[in-house]
Amino acid sequence: MPFWSRKGPEETEKFAFFSYGMTKCGTTLAFELTRVALTEAGFDQPLIPFPDTRPRRINFFGQLDAEKAALIRTALEEERHPIVIKTHGRPSDIMVRWVQAGEARAHAIFRDPRDMALSLIDHGKRARAKGRPAFSEIHTLEDACNGIANQLDSLSAWLQLPGVRPLQYEYFAFDTEKGAAQILTQLGLEGNPRRIARKVARADKTLRNKATPARHKQELSETESKAILTRFAPFYDILFNKPDISLPLPPCTDFNAPGRAEY
Repeated sequence: MPFWSRKGPEETEKFAFFSYGMTKCGTTLAFELTRVALTEAGFDQPLIPFPDTRPRRINFFGQLDAEKAALIRTALEEERHPIVIKTHGRPSDIMVRWVQAGEARAHAIFRDPRDMALSLIDHGKRARAKGRPAFSEIHTLEDACNGIANQLDSLSAWLQLPGVRPLQYEYFAFDTEKGAAQILTQLGLEGNPRRIARKVARADKTLRNKATPARHKQELSETESKAILTRFAPFYDILFNKPDISLPLPPCTDFNAPGRAEY
């Protein structure tokens, strides 16, 4: 089957591409790689006028409601090609229907919760220093892990949908050319992964924190590391470092172990 990037304007598939990711897991990087892959293929990415009190430079929403869905449909009809939208939210009923019907595609970004927790604590410190509410409630490892537990429920919901591709931070954040190639494959596009990765790096819009691989090895005690491994044991057993995992996940998959861990 020919790539849809080779088709004429009347034949090009148009669909919403949801770039979902857990927070502090390289979601912005994955979104930018996807956006640049599409623009390099000749598919402009217009800013959809989502109702919001804050100005945005990218297409982003927390949850997709009927009003936002209508705006996306209008943009797709006008552009007649795929448009990528970033989100950290759980898939809404509309998103589930679109993905199941082939009207939308998605990837899901995740990371080792031990490194994610450290990044969330860093973000909490910065937020409090700047007087910003987002993430300011995260003071301790337990605070971070409580937030991660909620986000793992969202990750599981995404990966229970057909065709959603998991992208592990550790496999693409430190080799963005490889990440770009994976994204091009899912989009069905021919492109130059190295050019895409370099263009994203030059733009420097990826909101990097320390960008250190496996930082938990230096910054967590053995007890703290073990507590997180125990609390999220199903996640590590089912998904983490499992590139050949069978998807979609079974209904009601839970990445959280019962009980509480002591840090």
